[in-house]
Amino acid sequence: MKIICSFCNTVISPGRSAEDQVSHGVCKYCYTRILTEYGFNLKKFLNMLEAPVFLVDEDVNIIAANSLALAAVNKPIEETTGHICGDVLECINAFLPEGCGKTPNCPDCTIRTSVNETYKTGTQTNRRPTDIIRKNGESEETARLLVSTRKDGSVVLLTLEFCAGV
Repeated sequence: MKIICSFCNTVISPGRSAEDQVSHGVCKYCYTRILTEYGFNLKKFLNMLEAPVFLVDEDVNIIAANSLALAAVNKPIEETTGHICGDVLECINAFLPEGCGKTPNCPDCTIRTSVNETYKTGTQTNRRPTDIIRKNGESEETARLLVSTRKDGSVVLLTLEFCAGV
């Protein structure tokens, strides 16, 4: 099924053939513009949530984050928005030449597979456990996370609960 933006007619998801049915959604650009133009305060909404939440697109690029998520990764909003999740989390795979999402380990990434599954099917995931190895200066550390996802329009709310101890 081919999916196009209802507002700007950009192809969001190409179909497999010219004869595919067409559905409508909202592209990332229009989604952001709609939120801004209609006065919806995305930051206020995200900060009402009681867990670290990132708003991500289909490629796990961060569109927005709440204050708990920023605190969890110890980064300002400027170092998260527009960046891919593995870079922000400092996953060791993101430091490889291929980068986040393109290494041989990435297809097994619980964060990436959860976001992709939710984006494609609309099915939410709830508290999937995973460990990621993160850069910590010159050394590495294992971070235990619980991953939850929920689709909202053309974006996914990605909740990452950082667990104490490994």
